Amino acid sequence: MFNQDLPVGNPETFLGECEVMDLSELKDKQFVVAINSGGRTDGKFICETIHGPYDFIEMVDEVAVMWKEHQHHSKCYVLSKDKNQPPQWLDECTCDYIEAKHVDIVTEAFMQGAFDPPEYTCRAGFGSAKEADPRLTPKTEEVPTEE
Repeated sequence: MFNQDLPVGNPETFLGECEVMDLSELKDKQFVVAINSGGRTDGKFICETIHGPYDFIEMVDEVAVMWKEHQHHSKCYVLSKDKNQPPQWLDECTCDYIEAKHVDIVTEAFMQGAFDPPEYTCRAGFGSAKEADPRLTPKTEEVPTEE
């Protein structure tokens, strides 16, 4: 159960090491992970590097390895079978947070409930490509006008 009232991180002021992000919204999802390409806010990635599907903990581990061992930011796509939903990926603040706190995230997942719940400062964010998939754009018929 995540808190929808928490703000999503602002990339200009976000420092993953200092935040406590609520990632509970992600724990039941499946992901594919690849090396980010281009800007961190768009959905581009290097297609030869895509791996998955991963559950939440596997995704956290893959993001951490990609950052620690190779110094590459990741692009984490959330998998969905809903053809009417635009593709979603984790935003740059969420990926930065996972890169910074992966050990704590994995430890917390394995200890499930052994600690008091943290006081969250923000929640996970998503990027989306609403205009990228032509199937998501409703067709409109153009009515010819007489001039």
